[in-house]
Amino acid sequence: MQTSLTTKASSLFLKEGASDMDIKKTAQFIHRLNQTPEHRVGYLPRSIEAIETLLSNLADDDIIMKDQTFIGIIREEDSAKVIGPLTTDFNLDAIYDMWRTLTHRHPDIKTYEFYIDDRYQFGQQAMKSLKTQYLGTQYTMTAEQLTDDIDTRQVIKYSPIYKKSFCELLKNLYVDVSEKKKEILDSLDDHYELFLLLSEGIVKGYVILEVNDQAVCYIDHVETHKHYRQQGIGHKLVAHAAKHAFNEHQAIAIQLVVEDKRKRAIEFYEKLGFKKTDEMHHFKYTIDSGDL
Repeated sequence: MQTSLTTKASSLFLKEGASDMDIKKTAQFIHRLNQTPEHRVGYLPRSIEAIETLLSNLADDDIIMKDQTFIGIIREEDSAKVIGPLTTDFNLDAIYDMWRTLTHRHPDIKTYEFYIDDRYQFGQQAMKSLKTQYLGTQYTMTAEQLTDDIDTRQVIKYSPIYKKSFCELLKNLYVDVSEKKKEILDSLDDHYELFLLLSEGIVKGYVILEVNDQAVCYIDHVETHKHYRQQGIGHKLVAHAAKHAFNEHQAIAIQLVVEDKRKRAIEFYEKLGFKKTDEMHHFKYTIDSGDL
């Protein structure tokens, strides 16, 4: 795998800005590399098309590419999420030089966060070389069938009639409600479904399911009203989304991600039939403690 990727990469990464690269070919390279745990990093969408969209939305100074190596950032005010390092050229000195160049472009950004698969040994070495701080582990959990039956009768599929109640829930969860509402509702199509938990006339939580008929489906996002947490609402939402994927879309498996500190949730998912199948380590790089 590494040989074929390296051969294709050298002709893609000719410049150091997003506007100078072939977005389509670069997206294919990144997607292909990220399919193997020995190269996998976080903050990347699953599909090639979504990666293309992400790349096209990044500014020139948010990306650095050299030979067989890619690093990009998604800025969030004074912090950023890092995509990478994605590479087939395992050279720590090259990563260090590229990282120094990238961070010097953004003096306003104080912290950067990475997710690196635990089997991506070079990525782990790069985190140590850059003197990042380990924050925890995120597990991917997979179920091929459900082993427990949860009462999910309070969970319903979203329809416009519930828009006002759904917006009330969003007000409880987010500062910029209008932006979040648009982001979620605009995403709904044949591949994304939204389910709500309705109780006592109140929408108390929601879950987003990415559906793929006769393939793997993904539980992408679960949120619960702040006033009704620790009541099993998130569990019911996950259980309903999983049952829906198996029964209505003939899913071959369901996947979700969960942070290692959420012990109670992990125990519930395992009881439901999920098993840990992958883990990503979460790191933070802080400029003040950096050695650049």
